[in-house]
Amino acid sequence: MYRSIFALLLSFSFSTVFSQEKLFKIDYKLALSSETLTQADTTEDNSLALLSALAAAFVEDDTPQVQAWVNQNFIRVETQGITQTNQIQITNRNTEDSYILHPSMQAYTKTTDATDKVNIHETEDDIAVTSTADLPIRFVADTSKTIAGLPCKLAVLEFDSDEFDAALTEDTKLEIWYNESLPSLYWGEYAYLKNIPGAALYIGAFGIGIEASAVNEIDFDPSLFEIPEDYTLQENIYALSFFDMPLGHDLYAFQDSTSHLIGIRDNSQQVIVEPKYASINEFIGTRAIVTNPDFQYGIIDTNGQEVVPCTWEYLALDPELEVIFFSIDGKTGVMDYNQETLIPAQYDHISFFSKDYALFSEDGKTGLIDLDGKIVLPAVFETIMEYDESHVIIIENERYYVVDIQSQQKTTTGHDYLLLANEDDLVVALQDNKYGYITKDGKIAIPFKYEYATPFYGGIAAINETDDDDVLYINTKGEYVQMEETE
Repeated sequence: MYRSIFALLLSFSFSTVFSQEKLFKIDYKLALSSETLTQADTTEDNSLALLSALAAAFVEDDTPQVQAWVNQNFIRVETQGITQTNQIQITNRNTEDSYILHPSMQAYTKTTDATDKVNIHETEDDIAVTSTADLPIRFVADTSKTIAGLPCKLAVLEFDSDEFDAALTEDTKLEIWYNESLPSLYWGEYAYLKNIPGAALYIGAFGIGIEASAVNEIDFDPSLFEIPEDYTLQENIYALSFFDMPLGHDLYAFQDSTSHLIGIRDNSQQVIVEPKYASINEFIGTRAIVTNPDFQYGIIDTNGQEVVPCTWEYLALDPELEVIFFSIDGKTGVMDYNQETLIPAQYDHISFFSKDYALFSEDGKTGLIDLDGKIVLPAVFETIMEYDESHVIIIENERYYVVDIQSQQKTTTGHDYLLLANEDDLVVALQDNKYGYITKDGKIAIPFKYEYATPFYGGIAAINETDDDDVLYINTKGEYVQMEETE
């Protein structure tokens, strides 16, 4: 069941120069409910366990799994995979031209702006072919929630399990939470989103979904919607060998046509590594993650030598700190490049480190840990959204709070939304559908009077006083400032 839902889901800065044309950037993260994570720990459903592992790999990583840039004229969607390769779709709404960019191949292909998800499965009497184009969308009145600080309404895509996929055990309702003030957003196999009057900020079912973690209004950059000059048009991207791909350091992955295993050769076609791996990722620094035919993880260097043998359940590299995240029996730990354990494999999840800390999870709760393995905040929080050196922002019963790391106590009352404002003591806050700024101990610093507000960058934030107004700018005292456009 979960494999079918996941396929349905995933087939799916603010600058000092602001232009008159609005452009919204939306970051999406893989979202699993606490109930789903708990079920993943106890169920024998391998596909659900895989989802939980993916969430562990992605949780609170700096790079969202999906990034979208959208306005009334253009759409750009960039999807990030677990192998750290990405794919980009750019669409001109006015001409309906759409292209898929393949950065690792420096190639692009023409495509349709969005298609419907088609499912083919056997029934007792026949073969059934169904499409999301045939499924009704029901708009639910008097139902709302806040996602990424924006009010959202609910639409439901309903489909009969027998008609769409016999693997589903019950009739399914796919939830689409959308914001009407944002332009509609569609790509890939999300054609049904064309029927949503705004941008979907959450799409999911059974506690599994994709949810917006941040929505920002930024300066319009036309280059986001242009094909790079050094890209080549390919009528069929599979005309390029998928595994004849650059890995960095003038090395290329290639696939043996008989065994289908993957090796490495240099730019003079000399074989550096005989085909023996199931996968080889691009090099991060001088190391690359590989898996053997049994899908055990290891690490090779640019000479093709295994510096970490292929004996691990899971590995991920952090080249900045020169550490390796690893899994044993479903638990995550951290070791250095010499394979000396820094944090034992005893936690459900550990995120990448930022500001000296990482998020870790135990029994469905989240806390903070440092690189020495010292627990900075115990895992007692439902969700930690973000943190700095002294405070974290948590979600508890759908309300946002600031928590002081040292005292481990809440320092604010609950708000509809909170976001660190990039100033030592300020936090962007949403209350009664108005934005303002509070201090980390809950005092109002700038009144709640804006339709939208961003964090501060260089001491300046962008705000809207009404939905229809142009962007205005304020300093940390709430005083209006004039921004000069630069070329």
